Amino acid sequence: GELQTLMFAMKNTCDGATMNVGIVNLASLGFIMLATVALSAYQKRKVVEFDEQEQTAQDYSIEISNPPKDATEPEEWKKFFESRFGVHTTCCTVTIDNDLLVNALAERREVLHQIEEKIKEGAAANTLSLSEYAAKVEHRRGLIGYIKSRISPGIPELVDRLTVLNQKIQGLAQQNYRATRVFCTFETESMQRDIISEMKVGPMTAHMNNVHAINPNLLFRGEIVLDVREAEEPSTIRWMDLDVSWSNKMKQLSVTTLISLAFVVAVAVIVALVRLHGAAYAALAISFANSLFPIVAKILTNVEAHASETGKQCSLFVKIAIFRWVVTAIVITIITPFTSTLTRGPDHLLQSIWLIFFTDLVTSNVLQIFDPVSNFKRHFLAPRAKSQERMNLLMSGTEYTIAERFTNMTKQLFLTFYYCAIYPSIFFICSVTLFINFYVDKFSIMRTWKPAPMVGASIAKFSRVYFMTTSVAALAIVSSYWFSGFPYDNLCADNTSHSAYYGNWQVTDGNGQTSSAVVEPNQRSYHFCNQYIGPGQNFKFPVSAGAQPSGSKWMTSSQEQLVGIYGIVSAVVLGLVCAVFAYRIFRLCQKLFSASYKPAGSDQGMNFSEVGTISSYIPQVKSEQFTYPLLAVNVDYVGESIFDWSDPARSHSYYDLTRDVEQLLKGDENEETCYRAFGQIRHWPPNGPDAVEVGEKPRRRSSLRRSKESAFKRNVSWSSKVTCKTYSKDVPMTHESFNANASTNQGMNFDGHAAPIFDPHTQNEARGFGKQNEGEAPPQVTPPQHFDQYHNTGVDQANQQTDPFYGESQNQYDGHDQQSENSLQTGGSSSTSSAYADNSSEGSDSGDSEEDYGGSFSEESQTTAGTSASEGSRHIT
Repeated sequence: GELQTLMFAMKNTCDGATMNVGIVNLASLGFIMLATVALSAYQKRKVVEFDEQEQTAQDYSIEISNPPKDATEPEEWKKFFESRFGVHTTCCTVTIDNDLLVNALAERREVLHQIEEKIKEGAAANTLSLSEYAAKVEHRRGLIGYIKSRISPGIPELVDRLTVLNQKIQGLAQQNYRATRVFCTFETESMQRDIISEMKVGPMTAHMNNVHAINPNLLFRGEIVLDVREAEEPSTIRWMDLDVSWSNKMKQLSVTTLISLAFVVAVAVIVALVRLHGAAYAALAISFANSLFPIVAKILTNVEAHASETGKQCSLFVKIAIFRWVVTAIVITIITPFTSTLTRGPDHLLQSIWLIFFTDLVTSNVLQIFDPVSNFKRHFLAPRAKSQERMNLLMSGTEYTIAERFTNMTKQLFLTFYYCAIYPSIFFICSVTLFINFYVDKFSIMRTWKPAPMVGASIAKFSRVYFMTTSVAALAIVSSYWFSGFPYDNLCADNTSHSAYYGNWQVTDGNGQTSSAVVEPNQRSYHFCNQYIGPGQNFKFPVSAGAQPSGSKWMTSSQEQLVGIYGIVSAVVLGLVCAVFAYRIFRLCQKLFSASYKPAGSDQGMNFSEVGTISSYIPQVKSEQFTYPLLAVNVDYVGESIFDWSDPARSHSYYDLTRDVEQLLKGDENEETCYRAFGQIRHWPPNGPDAVEVGEKPRRRSSLRRSKESAFKRNVSWSSKVTCKTYSKDVPMTHESFNANASTNQGMNFDGHAAPIFDPHTQNEARGFGKQNEGEAPPQVTPPQHFDQYHNTGVDQANQQTDPFYGESQNQYDGHDQQSENSLQTGGSSSTSSAYADNSSEGSDSGDSEEDYGGSFSEESQTTAGTSASEGSRHIT
């Protein structure tokens, strides 16, 4: 007979939309909702428990976000609170809008640090030597050297940048700055709570300065309503972003959000293209995208200005969560054909979901455990580091964020909730994945990762309130549509049977695969019908059996009943979620105009000064060149007990950036300028000295002045700007390097070591000279004359122009730096050991010639009988 060609369609026999399956899914939805409520109560209880177990600065401190522009003296704030409430103010920090100055100073420190690492050992670091060295390097450069300098700046580029920064800092230091924030720490928790309860008002009330909303006695200066709130933890404050305006923050947030959305679209397109070659490749692409996008999100978030790490982490959480949710769950649904939802094969939806879970479980955890980048730094780069500082930085571990770890968890939950209706076993897969992720994260946090800021429970609350509720709503809504689409074949049965199809047939599918088919009499035929009633032309919400087009019925009676119930449930759940969001928005708006304060936990009755491990609010800026943060405030007036970190090799004053400005603007006429260029911090321990009167400036204890008392005397001479390189042959790890605070126009020796012997917090910083046998008194030394930085250089010092780096700051003998008349002192008869590293004959020479710059030694403290050099003398070894 004649060959006939007929059209066949593959009919899915899976009937997953039964009432039993639907009831189990509804029970899962109810359990998850109850678990979310129980988790909320549990977290709130644990927050109070953890708060009572550990006392932190937040328990004793308040933050004032609207201080008057000229209220920069901590003594005025101390007097205000103590006169109104009878409290004891232990610490007070006033910040100003000098972020440009501080950033320039931090960059200057980094440039000096890079110069130290690059300069040859034993070379002097004064203006002339650096300029000469830079000129020689640039003169010898070839094409390869020029290209390298474009990638990594060399000595010429660093010296040029240092010159620019010095001039920029000198200009910025002379500007007038306004107060931006005030942090006050009180001695007891009850003091803090009483003040917040009495003075708490809404931000808009404070902004409009509604003096009728508060007790007139609590008005600052009798006319200003203060916006007082509980301060966040000191480690979470982003000190350089406190003065950024709200409008600028919104602009930055808008730009970074648009860029994040652009990345979502771009990765979605890439995943769609990769899936054309197989679902496994798409799953790998999704897994790697989920691992790499947090790096991009961190870069974007670093551009934004946030007053605290809490705001930054929330912004990062939103970006990463949206990216991972869309790329992991939603994109794979969009790019998979509707009829491939339940069919078997490697390129269909269920298989893709399994591959996404498996690849994410394996790739992310394997990469996290092995941590190839950090291990490369620790085991390869760190042993070859040129300085102890560099090695410490390479050994510090990977930086992580709480927001990223929470999004990793919510991604798994969202993927599970999204597909649980058609893939019930995904709950078990998710539980195994979360179990493994928990222990991998625990290992990384405890062993390999760098410590993160103490953001508290804010990210957990943000995730629970907004993203967990959104995930629950997605479970209810998406499940109702999943059940309505069964059996996912776009076929609707007819009541007729076509005799032309009776018999045995060889069927060839679209992929060229052949199979046999048998059509018996009275077997129903089917016609095409669109079973998809989700977003698009056939969209209906809430979904119901009535959404089926007339004449195209594909739902069974049980399925129609289940879809109707689930449609109602999804509408109710969506209403509850919207109500939660509306309540949150209402509360946020209400807090703008009215205030409510409820302390977390009970008063533990412990004073701030009695807590062994506690810190206060010290403005600082982090740098990738230094292990510890650089301080953006003068720390002469605080004790070391309020720092949350301590460098075993250097004092906190080494990291004080105010020292740099003092040296660049040295001179009595610039002392007030240096003082006003920075925020202020004071520490008044109980039983300590009283504060000075308001308007009176505290006695400065600058490292550049000899008025600071020394803890002990040494048989040494001292230079306020010159730092000597010392290390001990007997103790090779005690290498010391030049002081980054010191002016580069002074003679310094570089030996490639990072830890400076110069301690700006110690006045009598110097080195002894000559050989000394045990038990003998040190030799008497005649105080040398004024240090000549042009000695043996052939330069006419008398006619030399002002140093372009520091102007007149190179003059060491102006004002307070005149040589002391009592240059020699006689002490007791006790002595401690002193080890000399350089036993050469030049070591006993007390001259200041260039050959003497190579001499070095290390010493402990010593108090010797006989004669010692005074603080006023100047000498370089």
